Amino acid sequence: MIKLTRLATRRFLCWPMLLLSAVTMAQGYLEQFSSRQQTKYFEFHYKRNPERIAAIARFADGFVTLLNRDFFKADFDYPIRVLVLEDRGAFQEFLRREFRVDDPPNFGIYLPAHKLFATYEDSGLGTFTHEILHPLVERNLKDRPLWAMEGIPTFFEKFYGYWKDDEPVVRWGYQNPWRIEMLGTNLTRLDLKNLLTTKQTQGQFRESDLRMVSMFLWEQGKFQRFLQLIQQREKHGYDSYFEAALEMPIERVLPLWKRYLIEVAARRSQVLRLPPSAILPDEPTFRKFIRFYQVPVENLKTEQSGKSP
Repeated sequence: MIKLTRLATRRFLCWPMLLLSAVTMAQGYLEQFSSRQQTKYFEFHYKRNPERIAAIARFADGFVTLLNRDFFKADFDYPIRVLVLEDRGAFQEFLRREFRVDDPPNFGIYLPAHKLFATYEDSGLGTFTHEILHPLVERNLKDRPLWAMEGIPTFFEKFYGYWKDDEPVVRWGYQNPWRIEMLGTNLTRLDLKNLLTTKQTQGQFRESDLRMVSMFLWEQGKFQRFLQLIQQREKHGYDSYFEAALEMPIERVLPLWKRYLIEVAARRSQVLRLPPSAILPDEPTFRKFIRFYQVPVENLKTEQSGKSP
């Protein structure tokens, strides 16, 4: 028979209490959501508007399928839990109260310790695609450079498309109006070398700066190749995945980068008029949408799905 000292007994009893406390907390916040919808990749918890949540859930599953087909193999411990609050105020108060987030974001947040994404009904589809990319990038693109920690997820936040045969047909490669507005006159002064070689996970550059690198790769028709090279850990003799994707050293890229920034700046007024990301019910409705909002479609770069580097 093993004798336990009073201290050892106290420690022994403490672990079940801590576990019980954690389980109770998890059950506590879930009890605030009266409805639940399970999909292939996600587990939605929400309070109202089931039709709206069903539409988001449908897109969410379609988006992960699209990622796997067109960009990179997105393995994960599915399903990912999604909490949908009523509005921004309820969302931010929920984060403060339940997860002790002192400075809640405005749109959505992924909490890796809890494997959950929290947002609210009107945050937009772009918020969902951006935040969900964080765990998928961390799991599947482990060798990505520091700039890509935000540079990749932010790329996926702006898009337009429609449903066809129960699959989303999506157009990518759009600038995000509020990010271009935030960059202001600094847009044409962005230093590509500094962006690519940053050693800081945050603080040195803003997400809007980093997104421009991914947008440049897309414009060059090399964004998918960049992702695939990271997943394969293959640089083909270059110093970076960025150079390997473009198949040229950085010095040859710099003039292209500068020209690209000038072209984006010249289209600033057009970019600022772009509507929020949207997936329309069918192609005819999509075409009406792009005509009404004057969304450019034909001039977008289109990359081949599943193309190997």
